[in-house]
Amino acid sequence: MSAVQALSLAGRRVLLWGYGTHGGGLAAARYCSRQGAVVSILDLKPPEQLGAGGAEAVQQGWSWHLGDARHPAFDQADLIVASPAIPPRAWPDRHPPITSPEALFCAAHRGPRIAVSGTKGKSTTAHLCASLLGWSVTGNSNEPMLESLMRLGVDAPMVCELSSFQLHYLHDHAPRFLATVFTSLACDHLDWHPDLAHYHASKLRLLAWSDDCIVAPELAHLVPQGTRQLPGVSYRDGVFLASSGRRVALRGDLRLLGEHNARNACLALSVALAYGGPEVSANPAARLRSIRALPHRLELVHAARGVRFVNDSIATTPEAACAGLAAIEGPLAIILGGSDKGADFRDLAAAVAMRGAWPITIGQTGEEIACLLAGHGITAGRADGLEAAIRLCLFALQGGGTVLLSPACASFDMFHGFDDRGRRFAEAARSQCPGGSAQQATGP
Repeated sequence: MSAVQALSLAGRRVLLWGYGTHGGGLAAARYCSRQGAVVSILDLKPPEQLGAGGAEAVQQGWSWHLGDARHPAFDQADLIVASPAIPPRAWPDRHPPITSPEALFCAAHRGPRIAVSGTKGKSTTAHLCASLLGWSVTGNSNEPMLESLMRLGVDAPMVCELSSFQLHYLHDHAPRFLATVFTSLACDHLDWHPDLAHYHASKLRLLAWSDDCIVAPELAHLVPQGTRQLPGVSYRDGVFLASSGRRVALRGDLRLLGEHNARNACLALSVALAYGGPEVSANPAARLRSIRALPHRLELVHAARGVRFVNDSIATTPEAACAGLAAIEGPLAIILGGSDKGADFRDLAAAVAMRGAWPITIGQTGEEIACLLAGHGITAGRADGLEAAIRLCLFALQGGGTVLLSPACASFDMFHGFDDRGRRFAEAARSQCPGGSAQQATGP
């Protein structure tokens, strides 16, 4: 399946650069250790600041070094396993051979796999594909790929969600996939990539690593010559239609908010009809009905006193926030802002104005967003945290409505990640608007 050459790790001095808190570094360390490598870790934080993963590193006796590529341990390694969080600018001109957790996965995994990427929509689309096919989903915002490999085995079929960071580190390995699903392409992560062209190139090279693909219609011109596009499922007037014209599902079968999720479902249904076999093709609507919204993705987390609180913390780009705006009906207050990734918020400001939503801004980019909104005659509320933001939203929505956290930005100026931001939003909603209930299972 994979064009990635399997690495012999036994006895090699393997340095994991960037351990992190979401399990990717821990999974890579476990995997390399099981393969017989002598594992050490290089990180900017000590293990005691990295939770259970840091505690396990100490328990396992893995050497821990504080610092970056200037640390002596860097040049003493036989192989560097780089966290995808390490940006290209951090690498010295000369360094030991490098690989990544995703490359190690692709080298060892023998089962069928499908790749999903895009600026927005990739997490939901990956879960839609996996649920329709009955496969496991791994990568990026899900379980780390090496953890899935060790848990499920090398032959398990996998839907792999891949970020631009992960794809950058797969560039020299060119793994193969049954198919690639590409949801969208916009501007993002300019705090990591040197420029927009580099970001787009990191994403688009994935299309050359598959024999088949299905892409959003507006991206069809980017598909490399020789890559077959799967027959697409279309969506018209509330009906999902196969390329033959056969009705495969209704919009009511998909319990996810927003027309953007109907477009995501078209891509996933196209994959399911191509690779799911007769049992999937016969009744994809039944499988579609079983799918619920993922955490932090237009997730209803609380409702009280006529106000609903929707957590869309995963919306870390202006395009994703615009989709959130369009998904909610009725009176709406939206919380915007966070850490700066070099995004352009002009279209978002126009969308907020057109929607007639009450904006509250927080975080590093809050002032910039507020200035752009002022250009549309809108005065944004300004808050120093989620509790204060929710109080301002409740003041604006005295007749009832929806408070939407769809920040259009990353979270690292104030939080440990988008998931931490989403959890704290839900906690603040319950504390600032007590009573009522949370209805995560059904969504808004």
